[in-house]
Amino acid sequence: MCARTYTSYWHVPCVVSLAMCLSFALAGCTVRHSASAKERQAAKVAASAGEPSEHYFDGGTYCVQKFTQGPPSAQALHFSNKVSEGDGSGKDFEADLAGDTLEQTIAEQHPATDQDRKLIEDSKGNSVWAIHDGLAEMKITNHYTRSDESGWRVGSNGAALGVAPWGLFIFKPAESRVGTETVNGFETVKYSIDTTHESQIDKSAGLLRQLKDYNITGTAWVLKDANCVLQYQIDDEQIAMDGKVNKAHYEGTVMKR
Repeated sequence: MCARTYTSYWHVPCVVSLAMCLSFALAGCTVRHSASAKERQAAKVAASAGEPSEHYFDGGTYCVQKFTQGPPSAQALHFSNKVSEGDGSGKDFEADLAGDTLEQTIAEQHPATDQDRKLIEDSKGNSVWAIHDGLAEMKITNHYTRSDESGWRVGSNGAALGVAPWGLFIFKPAESRVGTETVNGFETVKYSIDTTHESQIDKSAGLLRQLKDYNITGTAWVLKDANCVLQYQIDDEQIAMDGKVNKAHYEGTVMKR
């Protein structure tokens, strides 16, 4: 350890030594974090190695996209994707796919604000929004046809991008394969998601959202053939720096009609 001194020619090596110590400490953290991530990746690859047709779960691709963007299905399908938050906010995307048509209904609500009230008043009855029991609510229905390529993309991606919890999986939450299960007539692989046992280092990417802590827990069922999320039930709890807790519940499924 460098002796404390006020002589300038002792100050430089002390600072250099301290910087080197900090660098080694940070490098150690980085190596441990990297090793942990590599271990999880290796486990995923090993789990799928025995069954080449199955790939590990990444949480970023949803079957509503696969089914609507692929060739027309002989089987009519219903898609349901919802999110609800602790303050009463929520979104609900319901869609029916039949051949080359997609009927989509979107419902949304959140605590009403003065701005909501003003916009509704200024619209003179032409707004899709209304206020009931302190909540600003809206509900619209969209009709898409496959021949309208741009509209079809909007409809097929809307539920996944607007409601599904894909954003949570950017932070690579811990997940484990539970086994196979038939869901609504589809063959799936079931996964459990749980970050409650992860360290702050493992969660470091997610904590950059100005959070003190967070937890992502739940279950996802991945379609074997297409490696997309067919059904999910996910809970997200975020603890802000001031201790405020925000919760959101995500659920979605695909059903044959």
